[in-house]
Amino acid sequence: MFNRFLILLTLSLSLQVIISCKTEETNPINSPVGSISIDVSNSRTFVQRDLNNQGKIVLIGQSSQSFTSAQVKFKNIVGGKESDWLNLTKEGSNFKGEFILQAGGYYPEIKLIQDTKTISDTVLSKTPFKIGEIFAVIGHSLAEGQPPYELTDYDKEWCEIIKYSDNNVVAFWGRLADKLKNRYQVPIRIYSTGIGGSTSEQWGKSALGLEFSSTLFDWKKRYPYSFFENKILSEVPKSGLRAILVIHGENDATTSLDNIIKYTGIYMDYTREILQSKNLSFMLARSNRGLNKTEDLHVQEAQNIMLKTLPNVVEGANLQSIVGAGFRWDGTHFNYAGLEEAARKWDIMFEPKLFTQMIPILRSR
Repeated sequence: MFNRFLILLTLSLSLQVIISCKTEETNPINSPVGSISIDVSNSRTFVQRDLNNQGKIVLIGQSSQSFTSAQVKFKNIVGGKESDWLNLTKEGSNFKGEFILQAGGYYPEIKLIQDTKTISDTVLSKTPFKIGEIFAVIGHSLAEGQPPYELTDYDKEWCEIIKYSDNNVVAFWGRLADKLKNRYQVPIRIYSTGIGGSTSEQWGKSALGLEFSSTLFDWKKRYPYSFFENKILSEVPKSGLRAILVIHGENDATTSLDNIIKYTGIYMDYTREILQSKNLSFMLARSNRGLNKTEDLHVQEAQNIMLKTLPNVVEGANLQSIVGAGFRWDGTHFNYAGLEEAARKWDIMFEPKLFTQMIPILRSR
């Protein structure tokens, strides 16, 4: 009996040693000696897919371990297609490469070789690469989100909501991203650049630096448009972009029909100009309180006209159908139920044919 106990104890200890020695991945942030890491700031880890369902990523990394050559394999986790082993260019302790991949989400597997011997083979799951859909947002407080109402239980690994301020909430954009990711099996990024308290007229005038009266925005600094402009000029050349999602209307109740149309067209044209994309698409939501009051009806009419007459403008979510205290806690802003419904309304507008209609901006640097 005692001998049997010793045998079992020996087997148990041996198994624990084997398990403790098994390493499946290296954390590139807290990297031990001899490990591999990815230079995220200089790599291009999330890019807009093209009309052929592909995207060109850039991988730049380094290792403290001596090696003579390096290779990478991209292992598909969300959609996509696993790549073959691809050669990386070696520059001292650094390695880099630029690769075209099928749209999807990937973990890079890096292999280091010393002469003909593989000395390291590491899957870097903490640094995924993503080829998918990227959007930016123009709008007021419904686009920006209002605390405490936000939906935070979404897949943050493959759905990125990039806020223009750390103090902002994610509103319903994470939920929309989750729905689109699951539907199309590609990662989703949304630049959440809506500005609370703004109107369509203020966005148009501030785009051109025109004077207007506001207690919230300094027209001399081109607010609110410059918040949006700074973010997209910094990010879009590195990532690309599919379209701009627009939520305006509730604050346009005192703006004339003509000015809603005029200044919406102005900020759309100016955005296309600064991004050097004359065909950039805007998805315009039907957004207002959904009431039969005069101020709401003229906003609805303006949005109908813009959807019919403005170039490269397609219909976004029907948010004017989300009405009542069950969805809008103060008659204007969404509560949790309203946020869920807003995400659903946006999701249903993204039919497959839309992705052939909206010509994307591709990464340029």
